[in-house]
Amino acid sequence: MAGNINAAHRLTPPDISVGGLAKLASPIFVANLAVMGNATIDTIMAGRLGAEDLAAVALASASTGCIFMLLVGIVQGLSPICGHHFGARKFEQIGFEINQSLYLVLLLSIFGIGILSWTSFWTDLGGVTGRIASLASLYLIASAVAVPAALLNRVFISVNAAVNQPRITMWISLLMLALKAPVNALFMYGLFGLPELGGAGAGVGNAVLAWFGLIFYAGYFFKGAHYKPMHAKRWFGPSFAALKEQLRIGLPIGLSVFFEVSSFTLMAIFISRMGAVAVSAHQIVSNITSTLYMVPLSIGIAASVLVSQCLGAGFPDAAERITRRSLTVTVAIAATACCLLFIFSHFIISIYTTDMAVMKIAGTLILCGVIYHTFDAAQSVSSFILRGYKIAWVPMIVSGIALWGVGLFGGYNLAFRESFLGAPLGPLGFWIACACEASFWEAPPHFNRTSELITSAEPGAPRCGLRWKDAWRRASQYHRLHRSPSPVREALPE
Repeated sequence: MAGNINAAHRLTPPDISVGGLAKLASPIFVANLAVMGNATIDTIMAGRLGAEDLAAVALASASTGCIFMLLVGIVQGLSPICGHHFGARKFEQIGFEINQSLYLVLLLSIFGIGILSWTSFWTDLGGVTGRIASLASLYLIASAVAVPAALLNRVFISVNAAVNQPRITMWISLLMLALKAPVNALFMYGLFGLPELGGAGAGVGNAVLAWFGLIFYAGYFFKGAHYKPMHAKRWFGPSFAALKEQLRIGLPIGLSVFFEVSSFTLMAIFISRMGAVAVSAHQIVSNITSTLYMVPLSIGIAASVLVSQCLGAGFPDAAERITRRSLTVTVAIAATACCLLFIFSHFIISIYTTDMAVMKIAGTLILCGVIYHTFDAAQSVSSFILRGYKIAWVPMIVSGIALWGVGLFGGYNLAFRESFLGAPLGPLGFWIACACEASFWEAPPHFNRTSELITSAEPGAPRCGLRWKDAWRRASQYHRLHRSPSPVREALPE
């Protein structure tokens, strides 16, 4: 199908019902759980090899995680762009954007390979020597090899979501999860004559699976009938305008993810100074909230796709409705989950540990975790919705200030220094700060003002908050643009 739309084409909005949102979000949720499962397998298998192997994997995976999240976040800017094109039925333009993203992947790969190959920086930062440093260095080298494949996979994952094909990502993610333990074993234990790499074998396994997964993603794209209209007719040279647009959206997304991952990584490092009991309690609550976060993350990605498709098709009113609907569903699910977590907190914690000292601290931390997750769920979905409007800098700035300023800096002071609350609070100080940053900085302005942002049809609407003025203006521009009478639109279904 040609990339240009004329009046003969009838544009329709995507399915914006709760069922439509769930249909898109469910496979994304499963895929995210599969990714978490991969990390869990690495930890379990390394732990069985010994403390040194586990420490090496912990250091190397935390280091690579920060870099990977930054880079794949930048590439993720492709999703709302392709969502707009898909809604407008500009299928060939999607192929062009994928073409341009390859140049971006090349540049990001050079940076990622370079920084991860600088192994001495990471081992010195972690303060490790000897065998732990050697294992961590090998893990980092393997991760560097995986960078191009990981970024290219993210290109296809972003496009899959944007064109309503998240099930492909789900099935490939589940396949990678099924292969994770056997592939790890090949390199960790030196099976079939391969070198025995210990904990570093987990990094090599990740690299092998990344390139293996790329074969499947590329195969689906080039052979799948659904994607044929999206193939570029020729190879395009670098387009400054296209790359600028991808970076304009992708860079703040990458920085947002980096702020989040790095803040929690540093929090774990600081808490490690407080002893094994504090670390264990923190890790339990962190794991619980991270698992719960998979739900709003999946809803947020789905909502961003639907918003971008609605705008591309010329239905800003549908974008408004899916915004309100996704926020309502998210808050309802998060509140329900947190109520159940509060009621059954003792039972859930007992699954992780039987140590009474750890259980006591974890039981206290989980109260803050409940508050944090409820508000964090709302802000996460709101941020993704704004990205569907191609507004990425505002949530990045807000999350950066909140996570690093309030959560990390404020938490450090509460944890290690005397304050108006009395003596240093230890790990509780960090979780109090997290609850404060989520509730005060993120959720209310996002929840209330995101709805207003979507409904503000004219520039300079008086209800726009000062900090959000630019975001309102950009949303208003999109409303005016997509209310153009050029496409023939069908009536919006209820």
